[in-house]
Amino acid sequence: MLDTLMTYMKKFLISSFIVLSLFFLGCANNALVTMKFQPMQCEETPWAIWYAEGNIQFFKEPTESELIIAYYSNVHKIEVTEVKRVESGNAVCEACSVCPTSYYFSAKVKNPDVSKMTKEKWVKV
Repeated sequence: MLDTLMTYMKKFLISSFIVLSLFFLGCANNALVTMKFQPMQCEETPWAIWYAEGNIQFFKEPTESELIIAYYSNVHKIEVTEVKRVESGNAVCEACSVCPTSYYFSAKVKNPDVSKMTKEKWVKV
């Protein structure tokens, strides 16, 4: 009887460990990561180019945040949330393709999408 009880306890502990491990791995995969995109002077962003090409229609003029969300969702299959345009407050030069703009964009993506966003010139904050 004691052996049977011990066997059940071992099975319960092992299965509990497996379930908890899978739960925490799932949470880590879905954790949101903040990313930053720094536009450069005189360069259009990929989402502005995409919108100008007429690849998507909106009922009304989209905000930049709405456009970024739509672009990454439709073109790259990445769910982007909490998009913000942030004024950096830094002094900037005006040389095209060399100097950054006075603002950048921040957004959150799921952990598995960080590498895709990095290829799109976003950096992890």
